[in-house]
Amino acid sequence: MRHYLKAIIVSAVSFYTAYTLVPTIKIGQDPKNILLLIGGIFIISQIINPIFSLVLLPINHLTFGLVMFVLNAALFFALLNYLPGFVITPYDFAGASIAGIILPPMNFDKITTIVLAAAIITIVQKILHIIFE
Repeated sequence: MRHYLKAIIVSAVSFYTAYTLVPTIKIGQDPKNILLLIGGIFIISQIINPIFSLVLLPINHLTFGLVMFVLNAALFFALLNYLPGFVITPYDFAGASIAGIILPPMNFDKITTIVLAAAIITIVQKILHIIFE
């Protein structure tokens, strides 16, 4: 039971991080949208990812665990079609300078914004998994 609660919290924190870092993600007015999003991320991380990781074990090792990233991107593409009010629009990153590291301004279209959000969720999930497990 504690494992599932921890996984739900990790899913919620990872989505919140992506939602905060990519301001063009819109959830909509319906409160069930956030529950479906977090539930989808939880189901992918707890049920679908272990099955795909086992079936695609050689590919997963060659790509250093890229299967989870692909599954998160597929979840976003699916939810954009089936969840009313859930919208991801193109993102214009203004650039940043963090501790001497300069990130130039970039323009992301809709598909690369979805890929960016999926990458953020995957990285945060991996980091939190390392910390808490």
